[in-house]
Amino acid sequence: MAHEIIMPALGMAQETGRLVAWLKNEGDAVSKGDPLMEVETDKSTMEVEAQKDGFLVNITAQANTDVPVGDVVALIVESLDDAPPRPSPSSPSPEATEIAATTSDIVPKTPSLPAEQSASLPKIQANEKIARKPVQPALVSNQADGKILASPKLRALAASENLDLSNLRNAGHPEPFKAADLFALRQLSNQSHGSLRSTATSLIEKNSFHIFVSEISAFNTEVSIEVIFASFIAASLRQYSGDDIIGISYKSGKMLESVLYLNPDQHQLADIVVSDSDIPVMAEICDLTSTDFIHLSGDTHSDIIFTISNLADQFMITLDWQPNKLPQSDALALLSDFSMRVKSPLKQLL
Repeated sequence: MAHEIIMPALGMAQETGRLVAWLKNEGDAVSKGDPLMEVETDKSTMEVEAQKDGFLVNITAQANTDVPVGDVVALIVESLDDAPPRPSPSSPSPEATEIAATTSDIVPKTPSLPAEQSASLPKIQANEKIARKPVQPALVSNQADGKILASPKLRALAASENLDLSNLRNAGHPEPFKAADLFALRQLSNQSHGSLRSTATSLIEKNSFHIFVSEISAFNTEVSIEVIFASFIAASLRQYSGDDIIGISYKSGKMLESVLYLNPDQHQLADIVVSDSDIPVMAEICDLTSTDFIHLSGDTHSDIIFTISNLADQFMITLDWQPNKLPQSDALALLSDFSMRVKSPLKQLL
């Protein structure tokens, strides 16, 4: 039995919805939960998902059109052989037949060709079929009003990072844009500001780190997570830079207030204090673990930036760097070293 796909109501007084784009082609196999189309009203945008497995058939509404709420715009069938035929044109009414008969006398008839010209024309046998290509609904339609097609999730992420979605369009990325395009959007945004940067991310389980913090607390030693991260990053930087003086700018808290640590890896954790020295900053740490954010971008003069945020029971550690100041191989080695210290912090005390 065919399952109907209808235009949903996204508002109380909504009469129509705009079908922004089809995310699947007619005849495509779909699974329950797959996004089929993107629709919007004046107040919201959403993706309509498949409610069953099967094949998408009988698409009746094209992209970039307004559709009455409740109208069937497509069907999902278990097999393409189960697709019902599209409605055939209805038989003409008696009134239409009468009008056609009346007007036939005043419509000029097509003149007949001479017999010799008619014989030279190609013949179509009665049992021959004229091949017609099926009309597929466009997955993406060019918006006459210039509106960018993007998923609600990507719009929210782009807004939170102050990223311009038009950079994706200008770079030729196909619409509608998805959350997976976020990395490309970040790179394009950096390019548009004349400061191409590179990023790499690692995910580290929190369990061992929390045990480490508990072990320190058992000795009645008050040590903040902030100084632990600062010490570990300084140790990683020292290993790959060989510098004697390492200044770490540390931003944390809901207001992301900044403090400076000088050579935190060369002190006992309990002895690390904020420094007021006027020294160059080698790296910046943006600690978002006490916030609901997972990423923060903005103007910075640091060549190396570590962003640490929460992702369920993991730390998400992102390294952002200037490729002309730090080769990619060194950057990845630096990220791996710091991630290892966070993953196995007890080894740092041995």
